[in-house]
Amino acid sequence: MLILPTASLILFQAVTPGTVASGARLDIAYLEFVNGPAIDPPDIHPIESADYYDRLEGTSDRDYLRCPILSHTVKQDTDGRGILTLVIVSDGETGVHGKPFSAGAGSRIYGLALAASQTNQRGDLLFARHYYDRDDQLEKPEHGGIMLSFDLTLT
Repeated sequence: MLILPTASLILFQAVTPGTVASGARLDIAYLEFVNGPAIDPPDIHPIESADYYDRLEGTSDRDYLRCPILSHTVKQDTDGRGILTLVIVSDGETGVHGKPFSAGAGSRIYGLALAASQTNQRGDLLFARHYYDRDDQLEKPEHGGIMLSFDLTLT
């Protein structure tokens, strides 16, 4: 997982009363999907944030779901490192830009991003991104959604 430069902004603002992210928490995941065969992970510069997701609207086969993070669990491994485990479930049958997310469309999740939400989607603060190799991309089943459990190790 690539921790983005905006992560430090979230952490600092979350503990500073009166700032735009005061009290912010990682509560949103962007699940990027493609309708069709597995794809190579995109080459995205870490500075890119909302603009990248806006550009998905102009593609014929890519979109993303904006989903709540259902649970956060913090534990410590045997080396004393903190591990944040997040549980995310795909939510909905249509991406943010209107493309179908379904088994019939051949949808598969190829990436995810973690974000601290704001009052509107445009204000989301991206924390980190992760992309799956072709063989690890998650196909949308015929019924139900996709549940992800994701571990983020903090050293």
